[in-house]
Amino acid sequence: MSVVENNRQPDADIAPLFTERWSTRAFSSEPLTDDEISKLFEAARWAPSNGNSQPWMVAYETDGPDRETFNSVMRLGNQKWATAAPLLGYFFAKNNRPDGSPNGAPLFDTGSAWMSLAMEAAMMGLFTHAMGGIDKDAAYERLGVSADEYTVICAFVVGHRGDVSALDEELQRREVPNGRDPVSEHVTRGVVA
Repeated sequence: MSVVENNRQPDADIAPLFTERWSTRAFSSEPLTDDEISKLFEAARWAPSNGNSQPWMVAYETDGPDRETFNSVMRLGNQKWATAAPLLGYFFAKNNRPDGSPNGAPLFDTGSAWMSLAMEAAMMGLFTHAMGGIDKDAAYERLGVSADEYTVICAFVVGHRGDVSALDEELQRREVPNGRDPVSEHVTRGVVA
């Protein structure tokens, strides 16, 4: 099912996957299979990275005993809707290489891993939503991740699209794919004046 809206028409002939991928807030509680979850993380594994360092780590939970802990790291506004998704995870970027030297671009590389996961999910007919609205201190403390070794990047959810009417009225109004600024707003050929 295409979700392309009038505000999502590309200015160049690109694969529809890019305009049809969007971040819903309406998730079904239908569980993901182990095979689906495996495919998501396999796609992230193959993301490009500086010197093939693969400096990302993902901590995730589905319906296991730690799910409430994972839910509690999100800000309340995100908890209103994201707790319905069957998979909740957190991306972390490793600050240093195994030899202790600084990693050149761990945030960029971790973003590549996230995008790979999100695009694989879209190709599988699943939806994703990344969230910066998290308690970063709680992410380290509650998820058992070292703040000295890692930088928390974001939370994310993955699942099947749910019933929009399950969202509160404010979120229902926002439940449409966003448009994008023209390329010229963000891309410059040559020296930036």
